[in-house]
Parts: sequence; C-alpha cells; structure tokens
Amino acid sequence: MRHEGKPCAVVTLERTANEPFGPEEVAAVRLVCDLGAPRLMTLHNYDRWFGARIARRVRSLLATLVGPQYTWAKVGTIAAVAFVFFVLFAKGWYRVKAPFVVEAIWQYKIAAPFDGFLKSVELEVGDSLEKDRTALAELDTAELRLQLAAAKAEQAGYLKQADAAMRDGKTAEAQIAQANADKAGAQIDLLAHRIEKARILSPVTGTLVTGDLKRQIGAPVQTGQILFEVAPLDSLRAQLYVPEDEVFDMTVGQEGKLATATYPGEYLRFVVERINPAAEVVNNRNVFKVRAKLLDTQPWLRPGMEGVAKVTVDKRPYAWIWSRKVINWVRMKLWI
Repeated sequence: MRHEGKPCAVVTLERTANEPFGPEEVAAVRLVCDLGAPRLMTLHNYDRWFGARIARRVRSLLATLVGPQYTWAKVGTIAAVAFVFFVLFAKGWYRVKAPFVVEAIWQYKIAAPFDGFLKSVELEVGDSLEKDRTALAELDTAELRLQLAAAKAEQAGYLKQADAAMRDGKTAEAQIAQANADKAGAQIDLLAHRIEKARILSPVTGTLVTGDLKRQIGAPVQTGQILFEVAPLDSLRAQLYVPEDEVFDMTVGQEGKLATATYPGEYLRFVVERINPAAEVVNNRNVFKVRAKLLDTQPWLRPGMEGVAKVTVDKRPYAWIWSRKVINWVRMKLWI
C-alpha cells in the first residue's frame, strides 16, 4: 500500500495453487489499497499517543529541513536568519559624517608700506610663497627717486653752508646749516627705506589667500591699506559642519579622518578640538561648527578646500546605526 507516493503497509493474500489470482482481481486489490491507504494512515496516526504523534511531526519537519528538497528556499532562509542575527547582535563603528572646509588658524596681513601706486602684481590667489623670497607686488618709486635726488642736493647745499659759516666764524649759522643737513639726511634715509620696501616680499612661507590685484595695476594705495593675506601651510585646520541630530554624539578629543574633493583617495587624520555651543544656519540647514586639529598634512592642502569628514564615536549595533535616522524621522512625524 502507498500513501503520498511512499510505501506505508503490506497486504498479503493467499490462495491455493490451483486457484491463482487473475489480472482483474490484482487490479481490484490495488484499487482498494489505493483508496483505503489514506484512511488507514489517518487512523494509524491518530491512534497513537500524543508523544508519538509529536515525535512523528518533529521527525517529518526535520526531514524536510535537512532533506534534499527545497534547497534554495532553505539557503535563503538560513541566510536571512543569519543576516538578522548579524544586524541585531554584531557591532560596528558608528561614525558621524559631516562636510568640512579647510581654513587657516591665522593669516598674515600685508599692508602698503607707503602712499603710492601699484606698479606690478606678480602672483594670484592660491600661489605658494616663500619667506623673504617671493615678491607679491611692487609700488612705483619714480616720484620717490626724484624726492631722494632733491633731498641729497638739499643736504649737499646745507653742508656747504655749514662749512662756509665755520670758515667765517659764524658758529650759530653753521649749527643751523648742520641741523638742516641732518634733517635732509633723515629724509634721505626715509626715502631710501621706502624705495627698498617698494618691492613687497612675503614675510612667511604659505599660500596667498586674498589679494587678486592684477586688475588694479596703477591704482593708488595708502599707507596701512591691506593688500594681501597669506596663510602659513603649517597653521591649517578643518571646520566641520555637523548636523544638529548628530552633534551630541561628539566630544572633544574624538578622532576621525577626512578626504578632500580634490584628492578623495587621501585620508587625513584629525582630532576634535572644539564644538561651538550654538547652532548656525548653513545652506538652509541647522548645523554646529566643530573645529578639528589636523594630525596629518600634505603639501597640496590649501585653505578653502572642501570635502567629507567622518568622526569615529564608538561601536554600536548595526541595526541602530542603519535605522537611527529612519526611527528619528518617524518619531518626529508621528510624535512618539
């Protein structure tokens, strides 16, 4: 007898040797067995005590699980269960992601040394500078040189007057002429100093950050007017713009890495130095400015470069890391 395609029982029929079963009888017996097998198996299963029935069900379930049938469904189920356990119990590094901009800690401002006119400008914003070697601009000295020549002639005249007065015994006039000669000498020193300073050199090694004056050649400048600003290369830091829903996960002293848009494959380490206590609106978003000290630097790093920074906070479950923003959004929408 067969049930669901599997042998489940045996029926034995006997006759004398001179009365064999005919083909019709064999077919009738097979038909009766096929029709009665389901009912007999049902009675057999429910006739057993409940422990045996439970054991049979468990055995059938285990046979289905470890058997050769439904292979891909089993593999998918195992993979899904493993993924759920991994997400719930495995932990990964939680990192706060924020845009940043490189800025100089301090900038050296270069002013016009005297009143004059721009004669030439040799550099543009972004160019590299060397201390006391790189010329930024030059002021016109034609008028100063004329004044210098006039002052020298005036000094020579006073010196002659002083010598003549001394020969004639006119001590008072000689002293007055000598004083005028000294005054002219001081004027000569001042004009010579201004002519020397007309060629403006960079006082520090760094990068020119402001001072695009090539279109203003010939324009007048005044003493103390800021012409250029230079940022030293060894005084750069990063300014992070952290979203308000993540800033409270950060503390001073945390480390992270940043990558600029110019060199996305180069990662520079930094440490959080200061977190501004008040939020600001940047690009229509509330953010907190976080100042970071660069632990690594590169020759190509320049003020104004932008990119993405990631601050390492601590290890947390992947389920929390991946669902945090969605859960916060749902809470805000549903007020829960």
